[in-house]
Amino acid sequence: MTLDIAILLAIIAFTIVAFVREWLSMDVIALVCLGLLLVFGLVDSDEAIAGFGNSAVVTVMMMFVLSEGLVQSGLVTKAGYRIADLTGASPLVAAGLLLGLVGVLSAFINNTAAVGVFMPVAIHLARHYRFSPSKLLMPLSYVAVIGGTCTLFGTSTNLLVSSLAETSGSGFTVFEFAKLGSILFAVGFAYIMLVPRRFLASRAILSSLTRKYHLSGYLTELKVPAPSKLVGRTVVEEHLSERFQMNVIEIIRGTEKISANLRETPIEPDDILLVRGGVEEIISFREQFALLLLIDIKLGDGDLSDEHTILAEVQLTPGSGLIDRTLKEIDFRRRYGCFVLALNRTGSYIREKLARVELRQWDTLLVFGPRSRVEALYDMEDFLALGERDLKLNLAPRWWISAVTMAGVVVLAALGAMPILKAAILGAVVLLATRAVTPKQCYRAIDWTVIFLLAAILPLGTAMRGTGLDALIGGRLGQVGADHGPLVMLSVLYLATSLLTSFFSNNATAVLMVPIAFTAAAQLQVDAKPFLMAVAYAASASFMTPIGYQTNAMVFGPGNYRFLDYVKFGAPLNLLFWILATLLIPVFWPF
Repeated sequence: MTLDIAILLAIIAFTIVAFVREWLSMDVIALVCLGLLLVFGLVDSDEAIAGFGNSAVVTVMMMFVLSEGLVQSGLVTKAGYRIADLTGASPLVAAGLLLGLVGVLSAFINNTAAVGVFMPVAIHLARHYRFSPSKLLMPLSYVAVIGGTCTLFGTSTNLLVSSLAETSGSGFTVFEFAKLGSILFAVGFAYIMLVPRRFLASRAILSSLTRKYHLSGYLTELKVPAPSKLVGRTVVEEHLSERFQMNVIEIIRGTEKISANLRETPIEPDDILLVRGGVEEIISFREQFALLLLIDIKLGDGDLSDEHTILAEVQLTPGSGLIDRTLKEIDFRRRYGCFVLALNRTGSYIREKLARVELRQWDTLLVFGPRSRVEALYDMEDFLALGERDLKLNLAPRWWISAVTMAGVVVLAALGAMPILKAAILGAVVLLATRAVTPKQCYRAIDWTVIFLLAAILPLGTAMRGTGLDALIGGRLGQVGADHGPLVMLSVLYLATSLLTSFFSNNATAVLMVPIAFTAAAQLQVDAKPFLMAVAYAASASFMTPIGYQTNAMVFGPGNYRFLDYVKFGAPLNLLFWILATLLIPVFWPF
């Protein structure tokens, strides 16, 4: 082993640990990895920036734009809610129709966009049929993942593997992945619909958000007696948030509830203050102003929601301007006119010192405030609404442009009349030129975390080839094939990729494994395509952790899942796909 290989292995180990421990966001970790490769001379400057001009990276960007065109057309949302509101259908049939629609659409639009659009629809369906959303949200993510494996542009991983394959031969056609992908989808769909539902526990339906976020100890009502020094003063004048690290979120005055402009509202005798904060902070506040603690009050969603106020969940989208900022920096209360009562981050509930918490992508916020202000969040691009909302399911005036453009891109690429990169760019230009989408919507639709991750991690594959690490690992794997045959080697390669992608980025895993697949195939003197297909399917089909695929992380909070839920429901599916891929890949792509 050379010094360069040892350094590269250390960089790879650091990158994997950083991903798993979430020391930084994925794109930043990838950029750090790129910087280390440059510093140690494992890639030169041209190789370091090559990823930003890679055809797969640019194609993924254009597919984000094309997906946004379909979303903005209203077609996708309207179809979803029509299914959710079917009368006379059993819950199983309605869920099956919705999941089937998501799976088919995910073959043509970005998986993250598909889950983002249909997650509120799934929650609406769960409420309509009175079952827990946890029964539907994880399956929603899974069918989107499986559907994406059926076409070249269904997932960024397929595009990436195809692009890397082009450097050493030929890439893949648009529907080449459908040979095995359609079988995996049928088997996966049957598993999701027929597997015993006990694998997915019913948890925290949306009618009990206060219990879901464990707010009983953090929401308290305090009555203001006439002698209190708080009478005649306002929340702003007393600097209550700063002094006591808690928030007054509502003033109850007789039958009136004041939530709008309450910071400037003078407090009167017998007012009841609804406050959110830790036990010590609330006790200190009560003692300072001689307030009466209403200890017999049990607060639930019904106490916090009426015709004027509402309690709801919203999720931060990938392009949200709130990411990497704190609520205090944003001045959330003044900016949006409502309070954040708690935060759900991949199953961890944060209720204390919220103002200082740096927000992350896919954080779920529990917000409370005037109904009009909370519902205004639903229409903002920074947030994804997870609760009930009044929807106008009308098609956009030029909805047909988005549909025809997407169909045109698929047909041109499928017939070989135009490379997928050119077809995708042309499609994006058509949408912009016809105003089917605006430039602002395009910029917001592109998940820049994914783009920078792809561009920054690609040089890692270059470094593996340059140092000979791919030959070292591929040679060991090739020896397995020499001793036991290429089928065993393919099976080992699929399993290794599947396990790695469960705790690492799917795209980063593909970058690591593709050079190894090429080297192993060359050593056995067989076609590399079966091994590349194994890497592509295994890197995308990640079900047993919320880390392995972005959509799994999206549904973690809204579904109120635990890490073990993914293991119980997803691990058997991973095992099933491993067996099927091992047996069927050589049938469609012989050695």
